[in-house]
Amino acid sequence: MSLERVVARGTARSLINGSSAPSYEMVISLYKLLMLEGDAVLAAGLLDLVASMDLSEVESITHV
Repeated sequence: MSLERVVARGTARSLINGSSAPSYEMVISLYKLLMLEGDAVLAAGLLDLVASMDLSEVESITHV
C-alpha cells in the first residue's frame, strides 16, 4: 500500500466521521484517488458526504 493511499484513507475517514471540515475540492480529489487505488467502499462514503454537503456553500466557494 502506497503512502499516498494510507494518507488518503486516513483523511477520508476523518472527513466521513466529522473530525475535520471538508471542502468540496478535497473530497472529490480523495474520491478520485481512492477509486484509482481500488478502495471503492471508502470512496462511496465520500460520495455520501458530498451528497450531504450544503450545495449553496459549495457554490459560493467555487464562484469566488
